[in-house]
Amino acid sequence: MKTFFKSEKQIFYLSLIIIFGSFLRGYNINFNDFWSDEMVSFYLSDPHKSFIESIKIIFEINLMLTFEIILKYFHLIFGYDVYVSRYLNLFLSTLSILYFYKLIKNNSDSKVAILGILLLSLNIFHIRYAMEVRSYTLSFLMVILFLNLIFKQGQIRKKINLTRSLKIYVTSILMLFSHAFTIFVPLSLNTFIFLKYLYKKNFEKGELFIFITNIITTAIFLFIYIQNITHTPSWIPQLKFSFYTNYFFSNFFGSRLIGGVYLLVFIYLLTTFIKKIFKEMGIEFFFTILLLLTYSITIIYGYFVEPILIPRYIIFILIPVLFLISSLVFNIKNKILRFTILSFLILPTFLNHFTENTFKQFYTKIYPSKPEIKKMLLYMKKMNILNYSFFINDDNQLLVNNKDPYKNYLEKYSIKINQNFKFTNYKDEQNLPENFWLIYITDVTDKPFIKPQELKKYDVNDMKSFNRIEIYKLKKNES
Repeated sequence: MKTFFKSEKQIFYLSLIIIFGSFLRGYNINFNDFWSDEMVSFYLSDPHKSFIESIKIIFEINLMLTFEIILKYFHLIFGYDVYVSRYLNLFLSTLSILYFYKLIKNNSDSKVAILGILLLSLNIFHIRYAMEVRSYTLSFLMVILFLNLIFKQGQIRKKINLTRSLKIYVTSILMLFSHAFTIFVPLSLNTFIFLKYLYKKNFEKGELFIFITNIITTAIFLFIYIQNITHTPSWIPQLKFSFYTNYFFSNFFGSRLIGGVYLLVFIYLLTTFIKKIFKEMGIEFFFTILLLLTYSITIIYGYFVEPILIPRYIIFILIPVLFLISSLVFNIKNKILRFTILSFLILPTFLNHFTENTFKQFYTKIYPSKPEIKKMLLYMKKMNILNYSFFINDDNQLLVNNKDPYKNYLEKYSIKINQNFKFTNYKDEQNLPENFWLIYITDVTDKPFIKPQELKKYDVNDMKSFNRIEIYKLKKNES
């Protein structure tokens, strides 16, 4: 613990911020049911499948190996329950705050670290994905852990012993397999080391080791990734002109106004202290490279090949942004200007939560933002029709040929509420019942429901919508 803290005051502030940040992420964590992508992760992490079987299915669907395997064993320990899964990301997001403090503290000072984790604990984007069963929170944490192993006092560690070198190898692989976009971290690190070599005309031993390690781990990852990738998302839109006015800062910080404040502050601090950043050639320079390469490569690839850039894929961008803002703001010598900038960052960030469910849930009724599975199942039970099937639009490449994630989630949810529902395949005409529900989840498509050709012998007698999930009551016609 001494590596984290230097005084009781630091322990108090850190504990208070972590408790508050965890509370924002953990309170009402299961208010929303799962949406389609969460159902996929829930299905992939089934602890009843063998390890080899799980690996095979993960490689077939999303390649986010690290998260799905960790979630599998989390379920094995705490139970394969629809209300359990999100507690893993609550734990991971809390660790992120703690290790972000360590990263800043080891490369700057205490007041910078306190400001950094305060901004992270209040960050609406990080909170949102801490409450979702997806790999983004883990990829965020893995980047922080990776950088903690490499940087010390603002520079790459000069001496790296055997234990640390093994940790770097393992963490790097786990990071890359948590999300493919984390590849920009070792790529930026090698660019940083190379530029530093051009400037100083020599490699430190630690830098040379990191440089070679990054080449090896990224080569291993790319070989496996390219061999196993089955599709790229076709639904990602091309970037609009408005992107170049905020660079997803409106997503990262909760609104266009607050995102604009952060972006303006960030640009001001970066341009003001750019000479200092280049002169020191340290972690702040690395973070600048990480930002430039992540945005430029994904943007260029999107225009010349296909769009790949969406906010959650680059959630780790919050790390350099919050680090640089927290570090550079304390370089402002004018106390009034420094206090003004800090006020413009902290107060709007805090007050914005009163317009979000994070605070609204304490003083008013909030509404689900994801499909209301429980409400739908109870309605189906009330209507005394327990047979159901799924119709999946071809927009969702993960699920169009595989209804198992949906089926698995509904089966586990029905157990949770002590109801017995029976799945039937609507394409299996011979075994279809007289009455059944056809479920159409619209969280992954904007296309309206059209009754499948296979069901021409059935009429739609009723339809209900439960927030981006629709159910159609089908009855066999007499003709």
